[in-house]
Amino acid sequence: MTGFRIALARCRAYCALACTLSFAPLQAQDIPTDDQLQAAFGAVYNRLGLMEYCTRKGFADAGDVANTRKTVVATIAGMSVTAVALGQQEVGRRGDIVGPQIIGLMGSGNPARPGEVREGQTMSLADNARAQHSSERLLCNQMAEQASAVQRAGSIIASE
Repeated sequence: MTGFRIALARCRAYCALACTLSFAPLQAQDIPTDDQLQAAFGAVYNRLGLMEYCTRKGFADAGDVANTRKTVVATIAGMSVTAVALGQQEVGRRGDIVGPQIIGLMGSGNPARPGEVREGQTMSLADNARAQHSSERLLCNQMAEQASAVQRAGSIIASE
């Protein structure tokens, strides 16, 4: 029983980290609704599509896509995903961000949160970069670093 609890705790920690890095926070409540889960899953798939877009542009590589794909698998963890959520990957491949999601590193010095794409909104990665006075290359690098950090954290948790 103790082994099961440890495995469950590891899984929760891994998924929490993946979700935190992948999309904007859900409303504060104990159990998310199915709509909230599907929006979160859509954001994760959209992030994968964005990483594929970044690779085509030369701002990321196949390893970055592989790390992002592993994050998707860990986040979804055998749950049902709607076609709409799955379809967000194709939107990302075109270079478009689907909200709710935060792209880039958000510092507390900018309360306007220019990198945030709110629920129901779509914004191109290029426009998102301009809003942050950044570049697509930098945002792609940040997303790749985040996916890599999730994979490192997952490896540490799994080895404990």
